[in-house]
Amino acid sequence: METAIWTCLGIGAAVAFVLAFRQRAQRILSQQRLSSARLAGDRMSPTTAAGVPTGRVAAWLYLAGYRRPGAVVRFWIQTVSLALVGAAIGAGVQLSGQLDSICAILAGIPGRVGYLFIPVVAAVPIILPLACAAVPTTRVRRARRRRVASLLRDLYPALELFASLAQAGLAFDAALGRVLATFGMERPLGRELMIFQTEVLSGADRSSCFRRLARRVESPQMSSFTSALIRAHEVGIGLASTLRKQADDLRGELRERALARAQSLPAQLVFPLVICFLPGIFVMSLGPAFYGFLVDTAGFGSTR
Repeated sequence: METAIWTCLGIGAAVAFVLAFRQRAQRILSQQRLSSARLAGDRMSPTTAAGVPTGRVAAWLYLAGYRRPGAVVRFWIQTVSLALVGAAIGAGVQLSGQLDSICAILAGIPGRVGYLFIPVVAAVPIILPLACAAVPTTRVRRARRRRVASLLRDLYPALELFASLAQAGLAFDAALGRVLATFGMERPLGRELMIFQTEVLSGADRSSCFRRLARRVESPQMSSFTSALIRAHEVGIGLASTLRKQADDLRGELRERALARAQSLPAQLVFPLVICFLPGIFVMSLGPAFYGFLVDTAGFGSTR
């Protein structure tokens, strides 16, 4: 029992470390791309970006789209409540003696195969609270992935539209109005661009508004886009050529992503093949022979 507990705790700690490392690496990459465009002045700290909470959990929820007041409190309440529910269910199952019965059934399987699953069954009172407590975190992570995917999907046509309008002679503010009229406020990119437009119209520095836009989204593609616009604004590079270059780079990145997904498809098909087809084939082909072998050697299935 203690071995199963320590094994589950070790696996959980390893998964948490890997996820935290990946988030930190992505955050550092976004900050480096954004700070590389600053040509003068002090470097902007990620904890001083206006409009983004300074707390780690609050900023994580903010980037996932949970921006209502009290989002952090609701997240922790849901996590603790579900953990208590899972602990209560696990304690009830443990006290009912059903786990001991299941372990006894597994121990009686011929060939001692059931002993492989006894640690998993014994760790159910610990696995249930952890699994229930991870439900809010999983939901937030899924919302964050959907939001990033929606932003990336809308960013390429927005860049193409920006580049076309800039080549037609429109200024960036006029092109931004056209883009907002096209995308609207229903999608995440439209909402972020509307916030950017509101900050610019209120008199804030345009470079700072671009940095806050990148901080609110925290995506490498958006950071690269805002860095190029900051450089064009501070140095005086042509806006049309900058936007066209950004659109071409993003088109190439999306093409590489599509090719990578297409190349990984055969490897992904292995898991449904192994899980769904091979067990049935083994049972139909080797099942009778294996059953006959057990009857002849161990008396499996014989009656007295």
